[in-house]
Amino acid sequence: MNSNASDRRKSVSIAVTATCALVLGVGLSSCTASQAEPASKASENPTPVPATVEWKSKEVLVSDVELIGDVAIAYRRQGPQLEIIARNLKNGKQLWKDEALGAADALGVDLDIELVKHGGRHYVADAGTKTGAYGWLMITDISTGEQVKIGKNFEFWGDRPFACGKTFCTEGSKVSNGQLLERQHFKFNWSSKQWQAVPTRELEYGLQRGGHSLFTGLSSYWDEDIEMLSYSKGSKTLWNRPYEEVFGKGYSSTAGWACGTAGEDDEILLGYGQHAQDDFFESDKKSATYKLADLSKLVAVDAKSGNVLWSQNGASSMCGAASEQGSAAPDDTIVLCYYTAGQRKLTDKGDGYYSRSTKGAAWSVAAFEASTGVRKWKHKLSDVNKYAERLREAGMPTTEDPISILPLAGGDKAVHSLDGTVMPLEEAVGKDVLCTLDREAYFVYSATLGTEAPSLSKAAGDTRFDDAQMVCKRGS
Repeated sequence: MNSNASDRRKSVSIAVTATCALVLGVGLSSCTASQAEPASKASENPTPVPATVEWKSKEVLVSDVELIGDVAIAYRRQGPQLEIIARNLKNGKQLWKDEALGAADALGVDLDIELVKHGGRHYVADAGTKTGAYGWLMITDISTGEQVKIGKNFEFWGDRPFACGKTFCTEGSKVSNGQLLERQHFKFNWSSKQWQAVPTRELEYGLQRGGHSLFTGLSSYWDEDIEMLSYSKGSKTLWNRPYEEVFGKGYSSTAGWACGTAGEDDEILLGYGQHAQDDFFESDKKSATYKLADLSKLVAVDAKSGNVLWSQNGASSMCGAASEQGSAAPDDTIVLCYYTAGQRKLTDKGDGYYSRSTKGAAWSVAAFEASTGVRKWKHKLSDVNKYAERLREAGMPTTEDPISILPLAGGDKAVHSLDGTVMPLEEAVGKDVLCTLDREAYFVYSATLGTEAPSLSKAAGDTRFDDAQMVCKRGS
């Protein structure tokens, strides 16, 4: 694969199984996968209670805020330096902070706070800074800021640590005399208090073959010139299949992907994939034209067998389940926006630059049965270009009801995810609402490394607005 393809690689999340509940007084939202209990008659029409600001802090947050007990913890940017900061949720006072390394994550990978509970306490792991060119793998008690004393620690350059079961894992290289050694997978052993290299035979099959993880248990690797998908449950590999056999000819994870699960027992894998258009990028063609419906797809795959249960061409990442904003719906329902018409033209401008133009775009939204793909309801959507303009710096209302915010005729409306019932947005979410916004993108890097290995991070933020009609409805 050429650099054009690899540079386009990014990942997003499929949000289909969670319902979001508003937390008044702290200005944040929390999401759980549990099903909502029936409301009692006394709570059907609760009296609105004005939210009050308990405290606020001025900082450039570059991740979402994670809340555990009385601790609020997040990544922030201080000048060129990345930091982790923890504050007391009740009064906003700083509990502790620490410099963090930008890490070598792929461009476009969001910064994220991942916690692990051990011995009744919650810990966060990060690539901490160290005088010199590289850093250390650090683990910190989020309540006290006390760092775990790690035995036989080493200079490290690689991915930011992430939660893997009851501990932390990462992938990267040890550093010896300023030189990077071979890239390895590491897992933290709580008993020995050491980061230990994971033997190749214990890795998921796709990772054994030098691939990368797409989702829990799901990885992608190359078998000569064929990209493969591999799915494992624990140490057992359930299936391996060519990527194009699942998504279609021309599709590749290098063009972007999103993954999730559906069903009561997560027995269905959901995958959003994009066409790589390598027949243009890896050729001498001056231009190429594609149907919009052929450039993206959502597939539902049986997790046990790898068989494709159903698929929908033209899946859009601008609204519905495949979007960053997601859709609140039960486990058995997938709300999906998808293109029904339109073309995209790519033109080579020389020196590695190209232009992209789209015309005749039309799209719809529908709810699908997760296991069969049977359509439950469908609506036509309004002008896609005008919606894209409205999305800029616009807010997505947070609600505990199973609804999707969709660009229907006459403006953005709230649509019930189960039966497709349309209602005014302000009626569904109320006048005073919490909106989730996209923050600006920042290049985050280590002060010791300069700009040699930047990581672009774009994270969502939560802000309370007093007028749902103007802000969340994207009226002006």
